Amino acid sequence: MNASRPSPAQGPRFLVVVTEKKTAELVGPGSLDADTFLGSGDGLRHRATTVYNLCRSLAYRSPGYYVSLVAEARGQDVLPSVATLSLLGDSTTLFDQLEEAGLDVVHPSRMTARRRTLKEKASGAWVIEEEGGRLCLASDREVREIEVMLGTAEAKADRRVAAAIYRVVPVPLLRVTLMLEQETWCVVDVSAAGISQLDEAGRDRLVALLAEPPQKPRSPGERLPALGIVYDEGASFAPSTPETIERIERIGARRGMHVTRMRSDEPQRLASFDAIFLRVLTGPTLPSYRLALRAEALGLPVVDDPQSIFRCSNKVFLHELLQREDVPTPPTELAAPTTPFSDLEDRLGLPFVVKVPDGSFSTGVHRIGNESEYRAKTAELFDKSPLLVVQGWMPTPFDWRVTVLGGKVLFVARYHMAEGHWQIRAEGRTGARYGRVEAVARRTAPRDVTRLALKAAALIGDGLYGVDIKPGKDGPVVIEVNDNPNLDIGYDDAADGNAIYEDLIDWFRERIAKANRPARPPQSKQARAKARDPLRKPIGPRTKQRIRDDYRPFEVCGLELEYAVVDRDLNAASLVEDALGALAGHPTSDVELGAVGFSNEIMDHVLEIKTTWPPRSLVEAERWLHEGVDRLSTLLHQRFDARLLPTGMHPWLRPAQAQVWSRSNNAIYGTYQRLFDVRTHGWANVQAVHVNLPLGTEEEGVAMMNAAALLVPYLPAFAASSPIHDGEIQSSVDNRMAHVLEHQQRLPASCGDIVPEPMTGYRQYRRDVFQPMYEAVDRLPDAASIRHEFLNARGAVIKFSRKSMEVRVLDMQECVKMDVAISVLVRSALKGLAAAVLAGRLERPDQALLVDDLRATVRHGTSATVHAPHLRDDDVREGPVPVGQVLRRLLGLARKHVRKDEAHYLDEIEPILERGNLSERISAQLMPYADDEESFVDATRRLYVELSECLRENRPWSGR
Repeated sequence: MNASRPSPAQGPRFLVVVTEKKTAELVGPGSLDADTFLGSGDGLRHRATTVYNLCRSLAYRSPGYYVSLVAEARGQDVLPSVATLSLLGDSTTLFDQLEEAGLDVVHPSRMTARRRTLKEKASGAWVIEEEGGRLCLASDREVREIEVMLGTAEAKADRRVAAAIYRVVPVPLLRVTLMLEQETWCVVDVSAAGISQLDEAGRDRLVALLAEPPQKPRSPGERLPALGIVYDEGASFAPSTPETIERIERIGARRGMHVTRMRSDEPQRLASFDAIFLRVLTGPTLPSYRLALRAEALGLPVVDDPQSIFRCSNKVFLHELLQREDVPTPPTELAAPTTPFSDLEDRLGLPFVVKVPDGSFSTGVHRIGNESEYRAKTAELFDKSPLLVVQGWMPTPFDWRVTVLGGKVLFVARYHMAEGHWQIRAEGRTGARYGRVEAVARRTAPRDVTRLALKAAALIGDGLYGVDIKPGKDGPVVIEVNDNPNLDIGYDDAADGNAIYEDLIDWFRERIAKANRPARPPQSKQARAKARDPLRKPIGPRTKQRIRDDYRPFEVCGLELEYAVVDRDLNAASLVEDALGALAGHPTSDVELGAVGFSNEIMDHVLEIKTTWPPRSLVEAERWLHEGVDRLSTLLHQRFDARLLPTGMHPWLRPAQAQVWSRSNNAIYGTYQRLFDVRTHGWANVQAVHVNLPLGTEEEGVAMMNAAALLVPYLPAFAASSPIHDGEIQSSVDNRMAHVLEHQQRLPASCGDIVPEPMTGYRQYRRDVFQPMYEAVDRLPDAASIRHEFLNARGAVIKFSRKSMEVRVLDMQECVKMDVAISVLVRSALKGLAAAVLAGRLERPDQALLVDDLRATVRHGTSATVHAPHLRDDDVREGPVPVGQVLRRLLGLARKHVRKDEAHYLDEIEPILERGNLSERISAQLMPYADDEESFVDATRRLYVELSECLRENRPWSGR
């Protein structure tokens, strides 16, 4: 390896730093050991030098760590940066980012659980004989390592993964472990490696890569523009080969663009990209055209754009356009079924060529030598089109193909006719065969040919076009202009090489920048600040609050609110991915705007808005969360003509038609899909409020959980808001909870009776709740991805990962104010119950009684009759009691323990005791229309529009 040798004043172009001198000697010129680099004088301090840190250890305070630190301090570009080293040390964040980048991963927590529970190593692939069968560790054939060197890998099959990992973790040499899971190779470990750990062949390969011009790594937080290539593997008539797509991806990575493939049946992914490149068959009736329309609607530069697809797909349009603009073409006529053959013969002579207007790849094109041939061929063609394009015969040994991009020549080639045939493509018994492609350097291409191509392409648009031109006696003539032209490695690029792909990537970069550029770029700092999107301004305090692990019980309270996204007609809309991407300014699954976070749920029409840290006062939570709702509502309305819908269930959603979130957490959601019927109301149509409270000491946490069991059964009577699903008023008052009671019954240990079981300590909780749940998961095939505390679906659960308790039985209300009011009731009443439990003043009733009470309030709401021996009035000793007495007792308890600044929220709860909960009030409004389906539908739509307006305006519904 020979580093370039600029003058001493310039310094070396790059340096390779290794741990020991003997390793530096193996690498050769341009390398040195860490001690020499760290102690170097001015000769190694030049800012223009790129430093490749290949030390054996990059751990904190190691020589390797200081190489990156010192290089950054000197102003040098260094791989890896200190920020990258920090990311490597945080496996959870690292794997989250790898998953966000579209990689299949197995998170470290799951690998830890797997190693803990799966002791034997299999001799072959995993085998599960039955649900209770034996699950083994992966065999050697299911685990492999690859070396990622400057973003590439030795095996072609690994290069896409290597490039994607390198974009997230720009480290010169990475060792990546892949494991085969569910027939997919998943990343399970990523670590930096030193050059001394390579064998001689690997070292030579890395040295050769280092000798190439260095790529400047992106700075932390800098986002590469993302180009999505629409490509269907194995599809007929694809305009590029897989190898060509790989070349575009590789050139894109070199030129600072994230290039990723998507299929034509994945329109939901469009918003993940900044631009779209169609490499599938195009036409106005094909899925590619709908993709182009949607991409254009999203403001994305797209090749091919809908107008170009339409114009190029019809040869009748092209004929009229080219004729109008005096572009030379072969003699051309339009023929209808009534057009006499003699007229065509007189004007064009014989033979002539007949074409269907919308044919492609030489299909629907015939040479006609006489009238009988004409009748035979056109009989079929006129069934497809009322007009045919007929052109004079111009036999030539080749056609010119000039491919134009953005008004400039991209590449030029001679497309020779297939041997023994008059066209470029000939069909035979063994399949299609093609003529030779002879690339011509664009700078040497005939000027009259390229000028004509540029003129013809300009009539179509500013995208990518293949102009077919025949050399004629009087000069070149345009045969046709094609959208979606071929671009194939080894053929079209044979003369100009990578310059073609570089120009293509640069064109997309320019279009992306133009699409994102304001019409009048502000000049002053104040103007630039004003021009920033107000939707992305942080919400709440300017300084992010640190989440402590030593909060006292009830000291703080965090909230999570779930909403359905609906279109203007209130139908569920799969817009969460688009909305999160627009809110963040880049494709993502979650967004943090200061005190408020936004993230996906299991279904792609449902999202969560939450506090990113728990405030002391829920007054603050209301203010923050309402601003989050308002921001998102504004974005949905302005960009998608959509809105958020409150309440616990969508009134007429068809869950079988709902789509599972696919951008991230695919292993988890895929496992849920296999184990449970997630396209049911219990999964696809349940929106809840989750109240999170700190546990304090173990004794206090145990008291909180036992108190939660005394409160959970009665909360649906306060919070039910889901009287309708499938377009009809249902038999239960709280239909969301009615479905939740059953939704994980295939795994009973994961939900119990919803009411939390008695608890004596954390060890007992792990033994009696987590252990049976995890053992049940371990008996299921390939279910390790859900072997986590989030699987616990009880009505109140402990989250040891954040030292909190979460209450999960509350339907969403019509506005944030009412969600907070219910949450204040929960927090305050639970505080009073926990104090009584801790003091030994409250005995826990039998579990069966509490479960009966829960089912009663779910079904009957405020009309239920319950046992509640721990909450009845002193003068009522035995027998069932109206739940209203219990609710009043709980509200009184909450008033005794509420924070002063939150007390007014309990005034919002009082009317529920008199008039019923939101579900009951909705039913009361709609019941008069129940016998007339049309009237009921109209009334339901009007009412839920009104509720969505309440959400936007943060006001309680007037019908309460």
